[in-house]
Amino acid sequence: MSKPNLNETMTKYIEEIEVPNELDQQIRQTFKQHHTQKENSKMTLKKKILAFSIAAALLIPTGAYAFNSSYFSQSNVNLNDLVNDQVKQAAANGLTVPIDHKISDQGITIHFKEMYVVDSKVLVHYRIEKADGTLVPYEFDTQGLNVRSDGKENGQQTTEPTYNVSGQEGFNALNFFGTAKSDNLPFYLTDSKGINLETGIADQGKPEGLLAFVTDGKKLPQEMVLHVNMNRIGGTKGNWQGELPINQQKATTPGTK
Repeated sequence: MSKPNLNETMTKYIEEIEVPNELDQQIRQTFKQHHTQKENSKMTLKKKILAFSIAAALLIPTGAYAFNSSYFSQSNVNLNDLVNDQVKQAAANGLTVPIDHKISDQGITIHFKEMYVVDSKVLVHYRIEKADGTLVPYEFDTQGLNVRSDGKENGQQTTEPTYNVSGQEGFNALNFFGTAKSDNLPFYLTDSKGINLETGIADQGKPEGLLAFVTDGKKLPQEMVLHVNMNRIGGTKGNWQGELPINQQKATTPGTK
């Protein structure tokens, strides 16, 4: 059996690599400045730029690359201004922490991917994934509810449904995450001894987004635990329970995990 052709293997490898857009643009500019000779083939030029980009990427500091790969650096990530310029600058400086913590049931996984921790604030990027790693659909099961609004536009779910409860004034919103806890909070923080921390809590209630825990200015302890207690995700019932340890010192030191 003959050995694979090295050039063909490298070409396939190069063509399949996804180069972050900002990094690619920087490398293209550098390439143009130092290589003025025109190529006869546009395809050849493209492959040479990609090859140069790959080589250069190996030399880019971790903090600079983190800006491109960090969820927090995306322009549309905001969450009520909690992801402000300070957070985006931290992402650019490599001060967000990549994580890979999963809690699974019923073929659905809540996947914690990245966090940012500063004295009075904890932000965690999550994805709700199917078995193949793709996002679950944004949908709800409203069966048995006195639905006020289904939250759909042109047949597509755009926001959470609302419903009325007999004998109760106003209306309720059906969160994407359900819990059996009496306080209706599927996520909460404790210190290392298990004592609940007083924070405001927010989640985006979508298949991908952020969890946020914010104090009124009081510093959070160095060691904390994020607790998960859910019995429903979207329209699927199950049991998602687990804990994610958080060390504030590690989360504010570049290069640590």
